[in-house]
Amino acid sequence: MVKSITFSFFAVFLALNLNADLPEDLPVNPTTIPEYDSVAGVVMYWIPYNNHQYDLIAVAVIDGIQEQATVFMQTNNDDHRSDMINSLSYHEVPLDNVVFINVYGDRIWIRDHGPFSIYDEGELAIIGFDDLAASHGDQDLPYRLAQYWDLNFYDFTHIIFDGGNYMVDSHGRLFATDRLYSNNPGIPPADIDSILAQYMNIQEIFTFSALSSDYWGHLDMQIKLLNDTTFIISSVDEWHDDHQILEDNYQALLAIDHPEGKAYSIHKIPKAGNWKTYINSLIVNDAVLVPIYNDARDSLALATYENLMPGKEIIGIDCNHMIGWEGAIHCITNQLPPFQQNPGDDDDDNGDDNGDDDNGDDDNGDDDNGDDDDSTSVEDFIQTGEEAELKIFPNPASDHAIAEFTITRSGDYVFTITDISGKVLRSVNIPAWYVGNYAVPIDAGKKQAGIYTITLSGKEYLETKKLIIQ
Repeated sequence: MVKSITFSFFAVFLALNLNADLPEDLPVNPTTIPEYDSVAGVVMYWIPYNNHQYDLIAVAVIDGIQEQATVFMQTNNDDHRSDMINSLSYHEVPLDNVVFINVYGDRIWIRDHGPFSIYDEGELAIIGFDDLAASHGDQDLPYRLAQYWDLNFYDFTHIIFDGGNYMVDSHGRLFATDRLYSNNPGIPPADIDSILAQYMNIQEIFTFSALSSDYWGHLDMQIKLLNDTTFIISSVDEWHDDHQILEDNYQALLAIDHPEGKAYSIHKIPKAGNWKTYINSLIVNDAVLVPIYNDARDSLALATYENLMPGKEIIGIDCNHMIGWEGAIHCITNQLPPFQQNPGDDDDDNGDDNGDDDNGDDDNGDDDNGDDDDSTSVEDFIQTGEEAELKIFPNPASDHAIAEFTITRSGDYVFTITDISGKVLRSVNIPAWYVGNYAVPIDAGKKQAGIYTITLSGKEYLETKKLIIQ
């Protein structure tokens, strides 16, 4: 059965003042971000060569994302970074929009322990919860990412709330399974509701029954909101233990009224083999990455996505070798919206925005951060070591080279590679909030021998270096 909760300001204020485990500061006009809104970056963690079949999945996901958004790969050390570069190259995946960040990891399930993104007075901020998994080194990843990117952070690690059990629309409404409460038996549900209302502007909560076969109880294994008016939900044969649960959840979806009086469209997608879900997909601007299983039902699942999301590229990725771990594409990715909230976002709820006007994809960073102070020095924007410059090594290069730099002030930056004729061969856009250390791989082995120009540009900043490829 669905549970719907609507909050009054007085109830929230009262509950919060009775709760001692809250951050001292409050976000200003907090706003949650639906997955179907603009995506500027996707964070992932992966250790190559541990499992060949998973390597195939990881490289396919990275390849599918990078045409739509920057892929930010966590790195533990230089060897780890080299292994990822070598594996991507071996599988002939281009490095066109892959950037490495010096943020260690130990677990691929970044959806669950990774950041919950909100807008805080129009700028990106991160909410941190605990997750249901046993103790691991990434439980504090939201905090470390907030530090790395200099974002406001709100800590609720006394509450278990996995990212796979989190789905929001553009009206401040949260959809989750009842594990939101049952995973926190020592915390009154009203306290959880109030925290979500005050810190994430969740105005209404709808809960559904968790599947009997899902230890984690995550909604992203059974229900997904594709845009402001379209749900998909898994289905199984009548004999299956989850049949009645899914049917009850389907009826609960039918009973939900749209806040603007629109009609919801709700579609069932049968599971492959009655247990492999197609719902655990990732929407990233104009593409949707869908788990498939070399099953007869794959074609129906892909066709359903295509019919419901016209204009999107539907990319099927074989996830047979990881679905037994109780997760798929959505579970190993965590998308991040543009740094600043687009004023037009509130007026466009159909999920058709591909992010072109939000993440700097079409800009060179000259005018996006709103900074009119022309007296700012170059060192305020980019600083790498004592020399305050872009570093490229090895140089000359014959296989792979690395460009390293540190952004110390927020602003939009563009990293480009041009050949001797001035033709742009590659352009990587670094959205405004990413204040931190970066390593951008350059696939020298796939370029002709010669001299290339590497450029890093932003407001009040332009630096070029020559790279010799042998």
